[in-house]
Amino acid sequence: MVDVVGLGTPFMDQLVNVPRVPRGNSGIGADEIFHQGGGNVATAMAAAARLGAKAGMLARVGGDATGDFILKDFAYNGVDTSHILRGGPETTSPYSIAISEVELATRMFIIKRGTVEPLGPEDVDYEYISSAKILHLENGTPASIAAAKYAREKGIKVTFDAGGFTEDRRLFIPYVDVFIASELFYNGMFKGKEGNMRANCEELHRAGPEVVWITCGPRGCMGLAEGKFYEVPPVDVKVKDTTGAGDVFHGAYIAAMLEGLSPAECAGYASAVSAIKCMFVGGRTGLPNRETLERFMKDGTVLTDEIEERLAYYRRSFLAG
Repeated sequence: MVDVVGLGTPFMDQLVNVPRVPRGNSGIGADEIFHQGGGNVATAMAAAARLGAKAGMLARVGGDATGDFILKDFAYNGVDTSHILRGGPETTSPYSIAISEVELATRMFIIKRGTVEPLGPEDVDYEYISSAKILHLENGTPASIAAAKYAREKGIKVTFDAGGFTEDRRLFIPYVDVFIASELFYNGMFKGKEGNMRANCEELHRAGPEVVWITCGPRGCMGLAEGKFYEVPPVDVKVKDTTGAGDVFHGAYIAAMLEGLSPAECAGYASAVSAIKCMFVGGRTGLPNRETLERFMKDGTVLTDEIEERLAYYRRSFLAG
């Protein structure tokens, strides 16, 4: 039994954190370089698990060392991997180099798509989904559509991470209960009429979701739920790396849903978790547990012992090769 099942594409990430990105024929020393698991839904499941939810993943990973690493990192972060499929030994998982720049609080990605085949509708373990309360998705692939239809038939809530704008994500909106989009998706869908956030959220709501949120980075998030429009302010922290901030927001929002919080409370909870994450390099390094989150929400203090241990783990893993 699990609380939430994620279906998506896991990555192996190389995190590179630099004071600033060098220009031209020059170089600069890195503050951090290490490997970590990545991917939108994948990191959301790690965040939910760190906060105490029972989280599992549906995916297919490469049969080589990238797949081995991804599975190991899921296990390290408490995510159930028992229903993840493996490709043949010659197949690889997607690999990303995530370069974060402290000076401008920006990040960029260099991606190598893997050769392993993604899940098809016939590969989805529907019985596993039926054991959960929430299904979390990231795109409108045939497997995601089949999984979402099944979940809704069974009364399982469907949450969705709409990153950049694509047509398949737009068409997927009617299958979703809780739709959380990045500003990139929002600007792509509402190009030329971005200014009226409430009206645009109402349009998304009419398409099917009962709850709609748009995450706006340093401006917080805005959304529509229970007939009300909310503006949730950002949580002020010293930002080290925003890689995975949106993914973590989703995972924390799901953890809060499982605790029975209201949509507005879920958004505030998720904003706090994402803020703590941004103080550390990588999408998973700074994931707080419940104790750390509660202390932070009480007085702004971040208990770093567990997080520093995790950072040391990733540093050691990288140096070990």
